[in-house]
Amino acid sequence: MGPFPIFLRARGVLIGLLLGCLLVYAWSGPWWGYALVVWLGFTVAYFGTTQIASHFYMPTYFKGINATKKQIALTFDDGIMVPEQTGQVLKVLEQYQAKATFFCIGKNLQAEEQQAILKQLHTAGHLVGNHSFSHANLFDFYGSKRVVQEIKTTDVLIQNLIGKQPLFFRPPYGITTPNIAKALKVLPHQTIGWSLRSLDTVIKKEQALLKRLKKQLHPGAIVLLHDHVKSLPEVLPLFLDYLLSEGYVVVGLDELLELPAYNNDH
Repeated sequence: MGPFPIFLRARGVLIGLLLGCLLVYAWSGPWWGYALVVWLGFTVAYFGTTQIASHFYMPTYFKGINATKKQIALTFDDGIMVPEQTGQVLKVLEQYQAKATFFCIGKNLQAEEQQAILKQLHTAGHLVGNHSFSHANLFDFYGSKRVVQEIKTTDVLIQNLIGKQPLFFRPPYGITTPNIAKALKVLPHQTIGWSLRSLDTVIKKEQALLKRLKKQLHPGAIVLLHDHVKSLPEVLPLFLDYLLSEGYVVVGLDELLELPAYNNDH
């Protein structure tokens, strides 16, 4: 999941315009205030829709409970799109004895090779999260019933493969909407964001990516990465070495947030 295309932010634009129109309708001040009211409504709704850490539509977890400890959690989105790439990432994590959370797309768990990798990472002690079934470009336009179905379908796939139902959900593109919030009111999931966005799907040069990770690093960080990025098996060891040199410890997302990762976990 890289930076989502401009047109995918249309939900925020539409909500902003609607809010702006409602405010204009209620506005009784000078005519020149209309433009300001519309702009304010648009800005607030756009920010709330596209910034998952804003809590605009729903509560989200985007950093550790204790931000003073030098602990971070590694999270990988879009798993398991390219099984060979995910396999290489798992080898690096095993080498450093680091645990991570893989937010998996349901449609990427159809092939036997993908299912085998999922079982492998679960056996290795990594966590599995829900990243919707389709990760469709227009996911943020879906009604609440369809969002519920997407999450439930992926839950069932994961549970059938590892025997556990995930409680961590990361919405596609990190976009939140009223319909997604409504869907999550009937599901037991926690919405997971991030506080360190690597931009690994955009930054192609390994050293530039490593520089960004180092610069953005902070205690309690939830790091957003993608297991299908080709440069990651080379960059990840360098980043893990840096973490060790700076006294950081990589912990599971459940430990960082002090929340159960699966249903009925204690």
